[in-house]
Amino acid sequence: MKKLPCIAYHASVLIICGHFAFANNAPRPFILQEMTWVDVRDYLKKNDMVIIPLGSTEQHGPHLPLGADFYEALEIAKRISEKTGVIVAPLAFAGYSESHMGFPGTISVKTDTLEQYVFECVRSLIAHGFKKILFFNFHGGNNIVQANLIHRINHTTSATAIAIGIGGTIRKDVPADAYEKFFDWHAGLGETSLLLFLTPELVRMERVENPTLQFRFTKEPQKMKELFEKNPGLAKVWEEQIGVPEQTGKGGASHEFSSNGIWSLNDVTKSNAELGKKRVDAMVQSIAEFIEEWKKSGSSN
Repeated sequence: MKKLPCIAYHASVLIICGHFAFANNAPRPFILQEMTWVDVRDYLKKNDMVIIPLGSTEQHGPHLPLGADFYEALEIAKRISEKTGVIVAPLAFAGYSESHMGFPGTISVKTDTLEQYVFECVRSLIAHGFKKILFFNFHGGNNIVQANLIHRINHTTSATAIAIGIGGTIRKDVPADAYEKFFDWHAGLGETSLLLFLTPELVRMERVENPTLQFRFTKEPQKMKELFEKNPGLAKVWEEQIGVPEQTGKGGASHEFSSNGIWSLNDVTKSNAELGKKRVDAMVQSIAEFIEEWKKSGSSN
């Protein structure tokens, strides 16, 4: 029998065995787009939570896919779903990524456009009975969008929204010093290790090359940690100048300070799936524990 491609295979299984899987609570993720309206109706009789992964389509160095943030958000959310039975609703593939537009393939959506689109999607979910909205963001550029969405949902609808990923306080990770040499923000050792565990088939390790970094704020990136430890306020100033659009004139766009789009002072060639698994396990465990506690609280919202 010819093996079907991954997507087609999963679709076939859902068509043939979908009712059995849902009826028997099989340990598999619940993805909104893979369910029927009957499945959702039955789910809402016992659970009103939904996880919304947020990511981006942007350059991640020469070795990681443009959809790295989206895949990270979706794949980790799926693992949370497997442990908690909460539906995952992927709504958007792109995010606010203006600082990466110097590299081909990047797609950037204005923050107000993304906010309005996601809000209208969420409004539909609320109309059907979802009352607990959990945003699992994995792209720092979406933080402002996420914050605005949460405020808007909480202040204008009957639902309650929170952040369980980046931009929130619930997600736990391994200690940063386990892999981070002060600066490992984008496509570096930590993120490459995540994808080596989550989607190894999309990682091109043969293309990894540690970047040459040049910041206007300091000419010696390797000495930044020492500088900022002595003057913590300077770190905050520097952080506000990194990851901004080229037109600001701050020299903080990806292509302006990184030779290949990687933002890291670590040796990215040492990335490994074991570290990625440790990070994913820590995130999933902490979020799953929170979800179960919220379920038991008896709160209607």
